[in-house]
Amino acid sequence: MKLYMSPTSPFARKARIIVRELDLTRLVEEIPVSPTTSEELRKVNPLGKVPVLVLDDGSTLIDSPVICEYLNNLGGGKFFPGMTVWREISGRWRALTLQALADGIADAAVARVYEGRRSPELQNDDAIAKYLAVIGRSLDALERAQFAEPPTIGEIAVACALGYLDFRLPELSWRGTRPQLRDWYEAFAKYPSMQSTWPANLT
Repeated sequence: MKLYMSPTSPFARKARIIVRELDLTRLVEEIPVSPTTSEELRKVNPLGKVPVLVLDDGSTLIDSPVICEYLNNLGGGKFFPGMTVWREISGRWRALTLQALADGIADAAVARVYEGRRSPELQNDDAIAKYLAVIGRSLDALERAQFAEPPTIGEIAVACALGYLDFRLPELSWRGTRPQLRDWYEAFAKYPSMQSTWPANLT
């Protein structure tokens, strides 16, 4: 299988962490691409977004939640809690909602980064304020969250979003007013799979 990814993408990082945690590296070849310039990426995903997983039969999976769940099933993982006869939710909806919140932070952060790369006279101050407000509110919600142990896809997504903020938007200094989130993240960031996928190590 081939995983098309950007070394700085928080969405691709989720999949890369699962690959490592479930010992799928022998099955998954990571192919670094630039989402803005790669024609090879556009051939496998018309949306031009990472990650993309091309299976051995040539079929393609797009969107990080889809890819992560596929890899989880392939590797026999438990990052996506299942349902049982006796406990209908059994943590699944909590994990998926936490992933959605984290992906929303990453979406807003990526948009803020791209807006900041435009010429100053073309930057949209209202849009930037909106992105930052979304990030701030979401971080406040995470400060109140209860994180699972062992971690689920929700925790992985949160860690990837926070790592992206550190990498691309360090000026936000989110740790100063969110001590519980800070302490959780600093412990989670010590996982070898987090260390080996840190974007600064690959760019």
